[in-house]
Amino acid sequence: MMAASVRAKLAERRDGYPHTVGRTLAIYLGLMVTVLLAALDQTIVATALPSIVSSLGGLSSYAWMFSAFLICQTVTVPLYGRLGDAFGRRRLFFISIPIFLVGSMLCGLAQSMPELVVFRGLQGLGAGGVIPLAMATTAEIVPPRDRGRYAAMISTGFAAASILGPTVGGVIVDHASWRWIFYVNLPIGALALGLIMRTMPKQPVGGTLRARVDYSGAALLATGTTALLLAMLWGGQQFAWDSVEVISAFLGAGLLGLLFVRHTMRIPSPLVPLGVLQNPMVSTGSVATGLSVICQFGATTFVPLFAQGVLGKSATSSGLVLIPQTLSSVVATVGVGQWISRTGRYRGNALLGPIFLGAGMFELALLGTRATDLQIVVSMILVGIGGGVMMQSFMLAAQSAVPLATVGSATALIQFSRAIGTTVGVSLFGAIINLGLPPALHTNALVVRKLSPSSRSALANAMHPAFMVGLGLCAVVLLLLWTRLTEQPLRTSLREAAAGINVDPTGPD
Repeated sequence: MMAASVRAKLAERRDGYPHTVGRTLAIYLGLMVTVLLAALDQTIVATALPSIVSSLGGLSSYAWMFSAFLICQTVTVPLYGRLGDAFGRRRLFFISIPIFLVGSMLCGLAQSMPELVVFRGLQGLGAGGVIPLAMATTAEIVPPRDRGRYAAMISTGFAAASILGPTVGGVIVDHASWRWIFYVNLPIGALALGLIMRTMPKQPVGGTLRARVDYSGAALLATGTTALLLAMLWGGQQFAWDSVEVISAFLGAGLLGLLFVRHTMRIPSPLVPLGVLQNPMVSTGSVATGLSVICQFGATTFVPLFAQGVLGKSATSSGLVLIPQTLSSVVATVGVGQWISRTGRYRGNALLGPIFLGAGMFELALLGTRATDLQIVVSMILVGIGGGVMMQSFMLAAQSAVPLATVGSATALIQFSRAIGTTVGVSLFGAIINLGLPPALHTNALVVRKLSPSSRSALANAMHPAFMVGLGLCAVVLLLLWTRLTEQPLRTSLREAAAGINVDPTGPD
C-alpha cells in the first residue's frame, strides 16, 4: 500500500507544473549533483595547495591556481546564460561539464605549475556554465511561486561541498596523491551527465529563443571583465595600486565596458538583452548581490586570518569558524524559500538580509585580541543568515520578473555579479587591512599564529576598518532595496511566467 501511494504521488502532475512530481524531483537530483561537482572542486583544491607546490614547485604561481580558474569562470557566465536561452540548457550542460572534466583530468596529469595554471583556466571555462545553468533550469520546471522551496534543495549542494571539501581534500592528500583531488571530479561528473541525459527534457518548456548569439559582445565583455579582475587581483599584491599595470588594467576595463554598452544598444540581439538590463528587479538584484557578496567573501577570507593571527589558533581550527556561516546560510536559504513559496512575498525577506549581514560586519569590527569563540561564531552566523536570505530573494525576484525566453540571461547576471563581488571583496578588504598594518608586519616572516602580542593587536586593529566598510556597504544595499525593490506577485504557472510579462527579449530593433 505504501509503495503504491508513493508511486501515485510521484506520478501526480500539479497545477502549473510541466512535469510530474517524480520527473521534477529527478531533474533536481541531477542539478544537485551538478552543483556539488562545481562547488566541491573549489573547496577541495585549497586544502591540497601546499602539497601541490611541494610536488611541482612554483610558489610564485600559487595565487594563479585560483585566479586562472576565477577569471575564466567569471567571463563565461553571461555567455552560457545567453546560449542557454538560445539553444536550451540541456545542450549547454553537455558542453560545460565535459570541458570541466577534461580540465580536471589534465590538472591531475600536469607536470609543472604553469601547466596546472593553464588547465585550471580550462576548468573555469566549464565551471562558468554549471551553476548558472542549474539555477536557470529551475525556472523551466517550477513555477515562480514554488521555486523557493525547490531552489533550497540546490543549496544543500553548496553546504555539502563547504563541509566535505576540506575534509575529503585532507584525506586524499594524506593517504594518496594530490592528483586525486582532480580525478575525483570524473566519476561525479559522469554521474551528473548521466542524470541530466536521463531526466532533463530535450525541448525546454516554452521552447528556446532562436536568436543570433552576440559573440562580438561576448568578446568585449570577456576582455573587459578579465581586465577588471586582473586589476583587482594585481592591486596591492603583485603591483602597487598606483602602478602603471593596475591603472592600465582599470582604464582598459572601463573603456571596454563603455564599448560593450554602446555595442549592446546598437544591435538587435545583444548578449545581455536590453529588456533584461532595464528591468528594475534584475538590475537591483544584480547590484545588491555584488555589494553583499563583497562583505560575505571579505569575512570568509579574513576571519580565518583573524583566528590564526590574532587568537593564535591552528589552521584547522581557523577553518572551522566558517562552518557556522555555511550552515546558517543554508538554513536561511531553505527557510526563506519555504516562506516565499507559502506567502508569495519576497521584499520583506530581502530587506532583512542587509540588516543581518550588517550586524555581522559590526560584530566583527568589535573583535579584539580577547575575542571568544562564541563571539566569532555569532558574527559568522549573522553573516551567513544575511547572505542566505538575500541570495534566495534576489534570484527569485529576477527570474520572476522576466519571461522564460530570457530567464537564463537574468540568472547569469545575478551569478556574474556574485563572481565579480567575490574578487572585489577579497581585494578591497585586503587593501584596507594592508594599509592599516605597521611596516614591520609587511615583512614579518614568522608563522601567522606565532605573532607577538603587539603584532596581534596591530593585526586586529587593521581589520576593524575593513569590516566597518562592509557595514557601510550593507547600509547602501538596504537603501537600494528600500527604494528600488518592489513586491510583485509570484505566478503559480510556468505558462503565465512565459507570457505574463511584456519584456522584449532582444532589445530594440
